[in-house]
Amino acid sequence: MRSLASMIGEIIIVRIPLLDAERMILVKLHGIELHGIWIESQDFTNQLMEKFHFSSSRTTPIVFVPFVKVDFIVASLDSLSLSESSFGL
Repeated sequence: MRSLASMIGEIIIVRIPLLDAERMILVKLHGIELHGIWIESQDFTNQLMEKFHFSSSRTTPIVFVPFVKVDFIVASLDSLSLSESSFGL
């Protein structure tokens, strides 16, 4: 199994109710600290831009999310996966 540290710089799948109460989301993992993770979320960026009426920014926001606010993080193995429903299973 891969460590979370080995995924820094990659797009990961997470469920963070503070960012989306209903769905899993794609985020870029930028860092790990003792109590949480630093992530970049395009959805979060879009919300900030809309709220503050920006059409562009020279910087990209990253947000710290404490582990206690993360429901789960999906990791992957270098192994073939198939959709059962696509094959009628």
